[in-house]
Amino acid sequence: MSRFQDKVVFITGGTSGLGFETAQLFIHEGAKVFITDLEEPPEDCEAAIKACIKHYGRLDILFHNAGLCQSPASVVDQDPALYQKIINTNLFGYFYLAKFAIPQMEKQGKGAIIATASMAGVFGDYGFGSYGSSKAGIINLTRTMALDHAGAGIRVNCVCPGLMLTPMVAPITETPMLLELLEKVIPMGRGAHPGEVAKVVAFLASDDASYITGQAIIADGGLTASSGQPNFLKVFAEMQVLDA
Repeated sequence: MSRFQDKVVFITGGTSGLGFETAQLFIHEGAKVFITDLEEPPEDCEAAIKACIKHYGRLDILFHNAGLCQSPASVVDQDPALYQKIINTNLFGYFYLAKFAIPQMEKQGKGAIIATASMAGVFGDYGFGSYGSSKAGIINLTRTMALDHAGAGIRVNCVCPGLMLTPMVAPITETPMLLELLEKVIPMGRGAHPGEVAKVVAFLASDDASYITGQAIIADGGLTASSGQPNFLKVFAEMQVLDA
């Protein structure tokens, strides 16, 4: 497949996890990929975008994947400096990258922007206020930019993964008790390999998604499909066994 033949793709957070898998997929399908993976201050985003355009002469796809998380903490116990750092990296980074990428895409008459949000930006999680609010911001910024720039041929979407088996969540996945707790509530019974979510990103970036913009695509193994009610199929089956 060559969906991205000679397309120029700018990726943040591209040396591990989802960013790495997505970069490899783009390269395999013919793209020229420009990767950054530093926790750069937002003001450095302009320089990075300009460096990509100077090197390749264009910019077709922006994938903002770089992100920071936190250890669980209530707002009362959250370090304000850490909160600000998470917002700067996850949300402000997205804002600044798009701010300097969009003019180039407008000149070309077409472009695709994708960001990594999270199901934590759609629903609440105990103790993850800074991470969740940054991801919720990404989702709504995605919608707003999609509206603002649809007329210029630029599509803007985000992907909202559930549990992904990446280095960022190693403290969870390498702790058997925590991993078991998560896998029990995921209908598919497992976390995603980042390569599975990378395929969603590539789809959103491709012309296969030419009529999709302003969307937050959830890829969570069915976790958020549930209302949170008990599994009545299982409960009633167990009751019937007890009554037999």
